[in-house]
Amino acid sequence: MAESRDDDWQSGDKSGLISIGTHKLFAQIAGPTRKAGDPLVIVVAGLGSSMRQWPAVLRGCSRFARIMGYDRTGLGRSEKAPTPSPRTGVAIAEELSALLKAMHLEPPYVLVAQSYGGVLARQFLAQRPGDVVGLCLLDTNQERTYIDRPFDESILGVMLKGVDYYNLRSGMKRSPKLSDEEWEAMVKGDDGDDGEYAGLEKQDYASSADALAAHKQFDRQVLGSHPVSVVKGSTIKELNAILEAATEIGNGTEEQRAQLAKVFETFDALEEKLQREQLRLSSQSRYFHAENSGHNVQVYEPDLVVDEIKWILESRSKSS
Repeated sequence: MAESRDDDWQSGDKSGLISIGTHKLFAQIAGPTRKAGDPLVIVVAGLGSSMRQWPAVLRGCSRFARIMGYDRTGLGRSEKAPTPSPRTGVAIAEELSALLKAMHLEPPYVLVAQSYGGVLARQFLAQRPGDVVGLCLLDTNQERTYIDRPFDESILGVMLKGVDYYNLRSGMKRSPKLSDEEWEAMVKGDDGDDGEYAGLEKQDYASSADALAAHKQFDRQVLGSHPVSVVKGSTIKELNAILEAATEIGNGTEEQRAQLAKVFETFDALEEKLQREQLRLSSQSRYFHAENSGHNVQVYEPDLVVDEIKWILESRSKSS
């Protein structure tokens, strides 16, 4: 893919590779022409994920707001770094700042994050506290997720071998909000062409969460009165479906399956606690349970995500 040479990212629907000095990142942007002071909505994808999961959200949000998404180093359509380096939350947040600078996209920003993207988005917030004016958190991880989540996720990997994950999700074979081409591109991408850098991000997961915890954002109500939307998915539905399918084909040992079944009994209540704690980031926050989604709310209920982004923007307008 050729490098984009159009410096005006404030208007029009555009995409391309943008140099951040050492290598190029893929970015795409859409929505109304941005005027001074208008918030830019920025998508922060989950661990090892790319913008392939987000076309329906971009499509919906671009009707009323300028929205930008990008693929992190080594993921999706972005290049790998010339020299391997840690993929910590701090480094990834700095990388996003470099990309925004290269695209001449000034604050304010509203961040929309999913899963591990929540840790990354809040690390960006820690680095640029005056530039973020809203957060939409979709079934996100937070600083205590890896500590409080009581099971070895490597066992889940054993259970997933040979299981058609997408056919299990929320009992749906595919999201009706994605075209056939978009669905195929997403599944192909999630099946492993980004595996190397997904592994590097996972390697630095715990240290990134610990670095975020040091900022004590909950205690400081770091976003003040800027709006925060927290959306919990229905991950437990996916987990139980995976366990059922794994049992049918004989994945894992009986002891491993029993261990997961025991953990899953309390998983959803714990997850709700972790999600609700994020409401403490702001005095203006709201919570929603996306009952028709699994973990990837942006894939299965993109209209809900778009509505939450709209609420954030409208709430900001009313209070400014």
